[in-house]
Amino acid sequence: MAAMNATFHVIDPTGTRRFDAAEWAAQVSSLRATLLEKGVAPGDRVLAWLPRGWEEAALCQAIWDLGAVWVSVPRRLAAPQVREMLADASPTLSICGPRDRSRLGDGPWIEWPELLSSPPAGEPDHSHPDLAALCYTSGSTGRPKGVMVSHANLDGAVQRIEAYLRHTPYDRLLSLMPLSSPWGLLQWRMALQAGAGIVLPPVVAMASELVKTLRAAEVTGLAALPPTWVALVDYLDSRQETLPGLRYITTSGGALPRRVLDRFHAVFPHAEVWMTYGLTEAFRTTVLPASDFDRLKGSLGKPCPGVRIEILQPDGTSAETDEPGELVHLGDCVTHGYWQQPELTREVFAIRPGHEAFLGNGPVHYSGDLVRRDAEGYLWFEGRTDDLIKTGGYRTSASVIEEALLAVPGVVHAVVGGVPDEGLGQQIVAAIETESGDDGLLDAARSSLRRALASHQQPHVLRVWPEKMPLNPNGKLDRARILDWLAHG
Repeated sequence: MAAMNATFHVIDPTGTRRFDAAEWAAQVSSLRATLLEKGVAPGDRVLAWLPRGWEEAALCQAIWDLGAVWVSVPRRLAAPQVREMLADASPTLSICGPRDRSRLGDGPWIEWPELLSSPPAGEPDHSHPDLAALCYTSGSTGRPKGVMVSHANLDGAVQRIEAYLRHTPYDRLLSLMPLSSPWGLLQWRMALQAGAGIVLPPVVAMASELVKTLRAAEVTGLAALPPTWVALVDYLDSRQETLPGLRYITTSGGALPRRVLDRFHAVFPHAEVWMTYGLTEAFRTTVLPASDFDRLKGSLGKPCPGVRIEILQPDGTSAETDEPGELVHLGDCVTHGYWQQPELTREVFAIRPGHEAFLGNGPVHYSGDLVRRDAEGYLWFEGRTDDLIKTGGYRTSASVIEEALLAVPGVVHAVVGGVPDEGLGQQIVAAIETESGDDGLLDAARSSLRRALASHQQPHVLRVWPEKMPLNPNGKLDRARILDWLAHG
């Protein structure tokens, strides 16, 4: 990963120190020696399907020390999905947890204990290829997409984040984000560089266990996705508890209910709130300064230093102030495309015809996100180019309806989509998760939507998801499963 500061240390969820810097270096060195014995060379891909913990982070660093490519598969995937990613990545070596090999079938699998037999190796040679990782998107529709992330991408993101989070050896970061995502990799990279402590997550990341770990390990920095923030704020609120030890919190990955944003200062009384934006294909590219949070809750903020963002109309012209357009990333924040998918890479990463004069010749990424820029230069999310629903001759954004549902007291999560309909073109279907878990909020939700939205934006189907909404392997709401339930349930 990054060059290691001598004060770096790894901490168990209970708050007990697991490794100091020297012990960590020795563990990584031993893994590096084993990988060399097994023939891993610069540029090779090494795949890991491991439980969350220090093991996958140490393995990732050893792989990078050898100039190989980290391919982490989310642990919650089923065995057939793991085999699909294995076939796509074609790794030289694949590592799984103890007793996993029997359910994974044939392949270059070795179980984790087999990596622990080698003595430490010499110092690594860091003059290696730039490709750092294949970070797979959820693969909820079609073939999984392995985003090619470079070391330069990661180093640039660390520099952008450190400009505002300012980690020191006194910080302790909770490693909550999975190492199958750039955000999870960045947590370790920042801790190593700053000499901070990094805290391993609890085995079960439910709100009550997270609170125990945050307190026991004296965590100062927490990054999480919206489902975690909703669960954590609701848990603390219900118990009238706070987490005063957090120096900062940072969120990305989608919209949060206003009621959750409004409670951040109450449950995290000493924490700066940094709202950020980014995608696997171009990550940590905008930030809303903590000083602007109260005034501009929900904004994506402004581009980070060194990041160029354009908001374009389909003809390639720049959107006017407060006019929605597609957000396009340019420059070093852009990753290198999709592994072995040249057509899809051209579709998303190649400058479109008619856009050349405005965008130039550098790396670009068409995000598919519709945003607007206000008169002060702040960005606001308006929806997705692929979440537009055409019903009865009108177009509307699923995100707009979701935001209106999240404003209803008692609604925890909302998912909206369109399903084919002979008469209308598409029907608007919506599912909500409620605090009570029953259908009692449906009438209140419909009434609220009638007041907030136009008639063509009213859902034709509105249902309560039983219990808690499912998450996809990357920790976000499993929209594909929820929409399939709405269409066929």
